[in-house]
Amino acid sequence: MSIEIRKAESPEIRKHIRVVQKMTSGMGFDEKMGNVNWRAVRLISGLGCRLMPKEKGVRFKRLRADGLSFEIAIPDKILSKNIIVYIHGGGFVSGSAVSSRGYSSMLCAYSGCRVIAVDYSLAPEKPFPYGFNDCCLIVERIAEKLPKAKIALVGESAGGNLCVGLGLKYANKISSVTVHSPFMDFTGKLDRTEHKIRDFTVKIGCLKPLNEIYVVKNSADDPYISPVFGDFAGFPPTFITCDANETLFADSIWLYRKLKGLGIAVKMIEMRGAFHAFSTIGTGSPETKLILKENIEFIRSAFKK
Repeated sequence: MSIEIRKAESPEIRKHIRVVQKMTSGMGFDEKMGNVNWRAVRLISGLGCRLMPKEKGVRFKRLRADGLSFEIAIPDKILSKNIIVYIHGGGFVSGSAVSSRGYSSMLCAYSGCRVIAVDYSLAPEKPFPYGFNDCCLIVERIAEKLPKAKIALVGESAGGNLCVGLGLKYANKISSVTVHSPFMDFTGKLDRTEHKIRDFTVKIGCLKPLNEIYVVKNSADDPYISPVFGDFAGFPPTFITCDANETLFADSIWLYRKLKGLGIAVKMIEMRGAFHAFSTIGTGSPETKLILKENIEFIRSAFKK
């Protein structure tokens, strides 16, 4: 498998770019994010995200177990006993299962699988390892309660970071990993200045405050914080998408090269002219609808192995 370069050219994706620019204005994923009132941001962004269209034929069920809140998207017709675990993005400080229902419903409708979206703990109130441990608990409970079900991980940005961490820890329990613009390094090991950056959501200056509010007293080179320090031998098959000019392009290309060098099945789509984590638009544009279908095909193929 290889890297495929595509262009974001449709009127639909151009419209989404304008919408996302407005929605993320003042979100503070930059050098000032340590001073942002994230409780207020979560409330405002959550209300906006809830208005995103949802696929028909999908119902949602809110559950709580072992102190963890999560949501299951259930298709009208379940085609597989296997499970997709979706881990939302939001810079480790925002986002929720409810606010990401749009994308969860798309994964659910197109796969015919139940999709479990995790409400993991958020910084700065609960820094690492709280959120990661929440995600670990979900994987462990699924493996325990549904031993015959295979598990696919899907996540973007911070959720992509958590998915890769889970893939490192539970390689024998995870069927595949699909990540959109994953955050791979908190230490500065990756040189994110080597490519041209035009990113209106995640700015390169966010690294320092993220260390202060998410990493805190932990070691930034912990592989479950910065997966670039992990042992990827035996890592699950992986599908990566990113934009060529986003801040985290270096993270995606590093992951692709690492997995390819180890002989692990990996595919990457490098979009030009989109934005950070654009793939979660899903059915909202021709470009992302195609990627959604490819993601599902990739997940199904891994389920069969």
